[in-house]
Amino acid sequence: MISSQDEALSRKAYETWNRKCVDRARLAEKNFFNDADSSSDESLEPTLDAKTAKDDFLFKSSSQQKLNLWYQVKNYKLSSSVDPENDNLYIFWQFLVTVALLYNAICIPLRASFPYQTASNLHIWLLLDYLSDCTYVIDVLLFQVRRQYLKRGCVETDKANTKSHYFASWRCKRDMLAIAPTDLLYFLIGVKPLIRVNRLIKTDSYFEFNNWFEMSLKQAYLFRVARTTGYLLYIVHLDACFYYYISYMWGFTSLWGYNLKGVAYIRCYFWAFMTTVTIGNVPDPVETIEYVLQISNYFAGLFIFSIVIGQVRDSVQAASAEVEAYRNQKNACINYMQKNNIPIEIQKKVRLWFEYTWNTQKILNENDLLKQMPGKMHTELAINVHMDVLSKVEIFKECDRQLLYDLLLKLKPILYLPGDYVCKKGEVGREMYIITNGMVQVVGETKSQIYATLYPGTAFGEISLLAIGGGNRRTANIFSPGYTTLFILYKQDLNEVVQNYPEAQGILRRKAKKMLKKDNVKKTITAVSSGLHSVKQNKGLNLIKAVFHVAKASNKELKNMSKILKCEDSKR
Repeated sequence: MISSQDEALSRKAYETWNRKCVDRARLAEKNFFNDADSSSDESLEPTLDAKTAKDDFLFKSSSQQKLNLWYQVKNYKLSSSVDPENDNLYIFWQFLVTVALLYNAICIPLRASFPYQTASNLHIWLLLDYLSDCTYVIDVLLFQVRRQYLKRGCVETDKANTKSHYFASWRCKRDMLAIAPTDLLYFLIGVKPLIRVNRLIKTDSYFEFNNWFEMSLKQAYLFRVARTTGYLLYIVHLDACFYYYISYMWGFTSLWGYNLKGVAYIRCYFWAFMTTVTIGNVPDPVETIEYVLQISNYFAGLFIFSIVIGQVRDSVQAASAEVEAYRNQKNACINYMQKNNIPIEIQKKVRLWFEYTWNTQKILNENDLLKQMPGKMHTELAINVHMDVLSKVEIFKECDRQLLYDLLLKLKPILYLPGDYVCKKGEVGREMYIITNGMVQVVGETKSQIYATLYPGTAFGEISLLAIGGGNRRTANIFSPGYTTLFILYKQDLNEVVQNYPEAQGILRRKAKKMLKKDNVKKTITAVSSGLHSVKQNKGLNLIKAVFHVAKASNKELKNMSKILKCEDSKR
């Protein structure tokens, strides 16, 4: 039982909270709607009294704490497993490991050969070394042990299984070698950067991040060329370090070696670049080791350049393959039309279709692309692209959602050019249309008689699709004033899908009768109206026709026609 005192306190707390809400609502309304003075652009907090601002924890905690980075870090909880393809934190950490690997790959040979590591800056180098080591260790302890893997075709997410799988893999062995504490040898032989050469073994994360990044790019061939060029520049970097070290071993006295002029790294890198790319124009070697290094540089340069040129060639071909296929199809179609003496106007329309289709979607037939995918994946793509359009069609609003998924696979895109008729009055229609891009107009006998304009998301032709007993005549002219993309759903495809959904058959049949009845009413009213109008001019045959129309009409139709008669009488 709640005591009266506790109930009074609860009521008082509620009234205080309610008063704060009302005050804030009024203040927000005043600032955002009623206050036209720009000088009143102040926050809501200072306008409240000090006590309210101090005690108003209900409005502070969620908004302010979420903006606090420390709050997010402190309350972050690691999941039991990580998806290496979609986990953003995992991908970001692989990027950090890649940066650490590149740091070690560049700086270890640089510090081992050039005199850039001194007693005055040793603490900076050690700090960078151990930051990269921490990145390696965290990757092993927090990420790799939770990395998901495939087991008999299924994704394994259990933390114990992912840990045991990682420890049994070759990747774990390479990672253990990479983080082995070889720095302890500093106490025996001093701080020698080459002792850390084992840090270069951790290449799995580097290649994993490279593959993910390449797959996420639209023009991956550019990245591949840049990566291969980076490999070439890195080989030149190693060559420059080795060139300086050999010059140092000869006491900088060899005519072939570095002569202690200028910036050491720039001079050595220039020599290594000139020899690696086989440009030459460098001093001739004297010692045997110099000849060996020169020959190795030439061979490595030819090998790397052949790879770069091959990748550039493949990249250019890949980039132009689709364009070349488009041109071949277009030229073949043009040659066919010219060979068969097709009229110039039709040839122009065909050219326009090719150019517009290619410029807008970079593919001439998207169905050919989608057919290569599994049925389930094809359905998922169709749902994300076209579901919004199909769900807005009136006749399908009450149908099973799975029926809509099946119908999505039956939709066929078609492009109409400026000046084309989608359908004409009196034609037999066995399909319906859904506008996805552009617009169409409902016109009369001429294009200038515009009765209505239909925009994307609008469907028309449902009567022909749902007509009972075969096709149905079109009741209007539909004209495309510009480039219009439509989806077509054929009656045959609809029947093929609907036969698996008995409930949908009843819904569509009921809607078909309703729409046909409504359409017949419109036709009857139009005929009677035109008959009454012509009575004034010819009181014989037209009057008889009007009577026959009235005789065929139903009770509801008679009510509508009586309204028309009253209007005609009032006009008289």
